[in-house]
Amino acid sequence: MTPPFKIFFYPVFARLDYSFFTVAAICTGKTPQINLPNIKIQSITTSSQEAKPGSLFVPLIDKRDGHDFIEDALRRGAVAFFAKRGHIALKKFDENTLTRAIVVDDPLTALGELAHFHRMRFTPLVIAVTGSNGKTTTKEMLAQIFRHELGREAIATEKNYNNHIGVPFTLFAIQNSTRVAIIEMGMNHANEIAYLTRLAKPHAALISSIGHAHIEFFRSRAAIASAKGEVMEGMPAGSHLYVPSDIAEVSTLERIAKERKIKLRRITTTSDFLCVKQKSATGFLLSIGGIETKFPFANAAWVSNLALAVQAAHDVGVSTQAIQKAVQKFRPASGRMQLLRGYFTIIDDGYNANPDSAVASIDAALQLAQKKPVVCVFADFKELGKASRQLHTWTGKEAAKHKISAFYAVGAEMRFAKDAFEKSADKNARSYFFAREDTSALIAALRKEERGSVILVKGSRSMQMEEIVALLQKAR
Repeated sequence: MTPPFKIFFYPVFARLDYSFFTVAAICTGKTPQINLPNIKIQSITTSSQEAKPGSLFVPLIDKRDGHDFIEDALRRGAVAFFAKRGHIALKKFDENTLTRAIVVDDPLTALGELAHFHRMRFTPLVIAVTGSNGKTTTKEMLAQIFRHELGREAIATEKNYNNHIGVPFTLFAIQNSTRVAIIEMGMNHANEIAYLTRLAKPHAALISSIGHAHIEFFRSRAAIASAKGEVMEGMPAGSHLYVPSDIAEVSTLERIAKERKIKLRRITTTSDFLCVKQKSATGFLLSIGGIETKFPFANAAWVSNLALAVQAAHDVGVSTQAIQKAVQKFRPASGRMQLLRGYFTIIDDGYNANPDSAVASIDAALQLAQKKPVVCVFADFKELGKASRQLHTWTGKEAAKHKISAFYAVGAEMRFAKDAFEKSADKNARSYFFAREDTSALIAALRKEERGSVILVKGSRSMQMEEIVALLQKAR
């Protein structure tokens, strides 16, 4: 199983309990040698600074070559290390150091092979979560529901560790006591989720949405759906894939599900088990298994995510009471629809952004505002490729259709959204354009907005909208 595409690197650490012999036998692809060192490996890391006595160091190649840090890892206590076959670093080590090298075709591939071996030693329920928008929120919902029922016997992807590096380290967290593992899977290109699902071997999966995220790397949204549908490649026949009833490109998912003999479950927010009873500025009143439950977030997209998580948990035996209590106490991941109240009500939704999630956030802002002015501060959406101008324009038209009070465009691509907003919006609606470096001018203009306005801040990570949020909090 070879990773199809290497995406951003971050250091990760996990505890293990393997012999040098076992790791070498799994990862080298060669007949095990019985005279290998009698070394116990107690942890694994991709960062030499995280290395501890008993660590296995995995030197990955990104902006820096991890092989340059093998000596540092050994000084900090690492007892073994992967090394790429034929790498020049191997020539500078003495014979004693070379006895601790596990020479592999590719350290990243070896990391995945070891993680897959580790996962297959245990028998927890494994649930995969992916989607263009809402996958991290859906994962958090599932994790909090299962943890309410099982405590530490439920594990889940931490932070956004959802790629070829992060997923293996989530799998390493599985222990004898683990009863459920929730694995978030992200992707930028085709075949990436296929790789991750073959590592994890999930029993069920949830796809939160199919949108335009990363369309730069795909021909169409149908191609994105096909890439998300790769999650079914690691699932056994007869298992369940949960999707929203109104998910885009459902025919693509249905075709894959039929080929794989997977049961596609289209989940609504009006089912017998979860049903929306009422919505307000403070959230939604739901019926969950007949129990009235307050979901304290005015975000319809999150209710859609919640319906998937609730149904999947219910189907595997989580009690209605545990689900209901977890829903009431749900806490989203940072940077996602965080409410900051003061002179303005600021919605910090700047963790990441694309056109589909932006429009969903506008809906949530309008529900929260209850006729108070809603102001959008939108910065460029990245990874849209040739469709960037078209999709930014669509965002501006949608913002006008939703009748927001003012549209602040930040960045060269968002100017297309501003132009479209101006053409379609009511005559009283206002629009402005700022370069990203014109922070002072942007904040000065926003300070003139009406007290109590709901200001929705969104933009791709590279636009660093958290700076705008911090300055806005000091605006009055």
